[in-house]
Amino acid sequence: MATAEHFTFLMRECGYEEPRLIGQDRYACLMPLLFTYAIITGRVGDRIGYEDRWCYQDRETAAAALESWSGKGEPSGWHRHPASGRRRRLCESGAATEWVDP
Repeated sequence: MATAEHFTFLMRECGYEEPRLIGQDRYACLMPLLFTYAIITGRVGDRIGYEDRWCYQDRETAAAALESWSGKGEPSGWHRHPASGRRRRLCESGAATEWVDP
């Protein structure tokens, strides 16, 4: 499946926003949730699901993180990573306190 065709699928069929390549065959995009937004990643052509997700308080924070992210490591500013159970709280200094809920 071509990248452009897959991006059309992601936006029209899945409701995702701002898909972009982050490597040769991987994508990242914004995923609207009920009250928040997430950045998700996956493989171009995979219509079954996505690989990873980072949750954000709002669309603006998620969009800024997606815009500035190179696709390496993790995006910045997230507050929850469901796959690992990690949560973060940003301090006024910009540092993050991270923990895993039991």
